[in-house]
Amino acid sequence: MNMKKTVGAMVAGFVLQMGGLFLIHSVWLIQDYMDTASVWRTQEQEQSRMWAMIAGVLLYVIAAVLIYVRGVEMKSWVGQGIRFGILLALVSTVYNSLALYVVLPIPHMLALKWMIGEGLLAILFGLLIAVIIQPKTTSA
Repeated sequence: MNMKKTVGAMVAGFVLQMGGLFLIHSVWLIQDYMDTASVWRTQEQEQSRMWAMIAGVLLYVIAAVLIYVRGVEMKSWVGQGIRFGILLALVSTVYNSLALYVVLPIPHMLALKWMIGEGLLAILFGLLIAVIIQPKTTSA
């Protein structure tokens, strides 16, 4: 494992995740959240717990990078990154969105938007990890 690349992927991944989640939830879905305000904590309550969100994103990024590093192959980084991102989306975003749709009184379109937005973010994240971690090709 190339520690410099691994840590670099973690830092870049964290920045991408935080930026992407901000755009998805604080820009794109803001009206959806306002329309379902009775379901959510107040902004003050959310802000006081933001440390937990940041910790969760950090753990997700670290774990995802470490999993990728263990399974990277001498194949196209693009294909590997897309596949990894799709798998991340399935085990995190799709699972979580469907579970929350079951337990919270939210419209199905909000759950679908979560899957689309965070699913695309997971694919971008997979590509970012792949481009940073890609092994050096050996010249023959």
